[in-house]
Amino acid sequence: MGTERFNYYLYTQNKDKVRKKLTAGDIDYGSLSEMRFVDKFFAFVFGTDFFDFAGNTYPSPRAKKEVPPWFLLASVMAARMCGEESFLNIPHVLRNGTILKILGLNLGTVPGFNNKNKKERIYPADQDTIRKFFKDTDPAGLIFWFNRHFSSWMRGKGAYRSGLYIEDASFIPLPGNPNYENSDYIWLDENGNHAEAGTPGARLTQCYKLTSLINTNREASYYVYAGARIDPGSAGGLDEGRDLVEGFVKNGGYIDTLLIDRGYIDGPTLSHYKRDLRINWVIPLKKNMAAYDDVIGLCRKKDIEWTDYKRQNDDSGFTSKKEEVTSFFDIGTWENLTVPLNVSVKRETDYINGEVSYFVLAHSKRYKYPNEAFDLYSKRTVIEERHRQLKGFWDLAKFSSPCFSLVVTQIIFKLICYSLMQLYLYRSDMAHLTRKTISTIKKKEMAGKCAVILYSGSNYGVFDLDEYSFILINLEDSSKKKLAGRIKTWNKSPP
Repeated sequence: MGTERFNYYLYTQNKDKVRKKLTAGDIDYGSLSEMRFVDKFFAFVFGTDFFDFAGNTYPSPRAKKEVPPWFLLASVMAARMCGEESFLNIPHVLRNGTILKILGLNLGTVPGFNNKNKKERIYPADQDTIRKFFKDTDPAGLIFWFNRHFSSWMRGKGAYRSGLYIEDASFIPLPGNPNYENSDYIWLDENGNHAEAGTPGARLTQCYKLTSLINTNREASYYVYAGARIDPGSAGGLDEGRDLVEGFVKNGGYIDTLLIDRGYIDGPTLSHYKRDLRINWVIPLKKNMAAYDDVIGLCRKKDIEWTDYKRQNDDSGFTSKKEEVTSFFDIGTWENLTVPLNVSVKRETDYINGEVSYFVLAHSKRYKYPNEAFDLYSKRTVIEERHRQLKGFWDLAKFSSPCFSLVVTQIIFKLICYSLMQLYLYRSDMAHLTRKTISTIKKKEMAGKCAVILYSGSNYGVFDLDEYSFILINLEDSSKKKLAGRIKTWNKSPP
């Protein structure tokens, strides 16, 4: 992929091999540092064929590729993982780190690609070169690449480990700058949800709408993006969501069950999912629907069998709230739905206030137990936490430019980093961290004492200071002399 210029290895962690090399004094490079999360993450990504794949499939706006596309993509991804939005600061951000330096993403003073630059520089590509590359990338082409090529690559890596998917939409508020391209004003409440004009606390907000297709499992132990769209805030969402689902299936993806919110209620679309795409779905009914009224009428009959779902007790053991569930099958009052309709109903009784409320889930599959639909749909509600992470800890709405192509670049590459990070954590036996925010993960990874990181051949090993010192003390004289020569060599190299 045009990386001969840097002459780097794809490093993998193998402490045993590196320890044996150390005892022989045969170490290529060493540093007193911590293996930070971003370093380990990029070591993993480089260990896959992701950058080869991206370099060959990315919709490059350049006919002549003087700077390899994989390098530009890696630069932006590394900056996003470090929390840097500005292209101006990319060279400085990427000079910090361990693996990035060894891999060639974090070089000292270099002349640049193709030796065209006469002056030394701190990074092989100028920040303006990187910025213009992504500014000139067609945003529609980038979204298509993410939804088709990237999702196919992720599927090939086993990233989509179940047939359970969530179709969701989230608004990305903007600062009210008219220069933001393809944005629109809509009413949002205090929580960032769509609201009617005049709703208390709501205000007219300039925003984009992010529609996404997300893979998870029944344990909600991970979330990986399988598709996304960025549209003006006023976009209805129905056609956008259908486009994602159809595109993913036509591209070879498999969806067993789709969890959807009320914004996607549409009889013909849901019929199409079940009948033509063989996708089961779960979606809440709106209170103004005839099917909802009929179901509530059935619930009020005396012979309905209710099953306990959840109870809320106070300190004395008194039940203050009780949730019960039941099911009905083959409801026939949704006129433009042409597939069988089944529903599960949750009745909540508040014994403190004396109130009874109902929540109705419609589903295409005939579940044996009424709690199944609610257990499944609870995974969709957790997606609000995913969006909070992306907007907050990942600064999804912190744009460096109002140019739409750069807006799309920022969003798409953060979704790529987030999804690759989930894959990395799973493959690295750190699945317990897949639910954590990026800042929490960094703190966990950076905790502890400084370490000595040693590289030999295509391997690296992380040693604590005591262990490293003990090995050095017991080296044979010939190995000590050889290692001393190696240390002198790498100390003379540019940082």
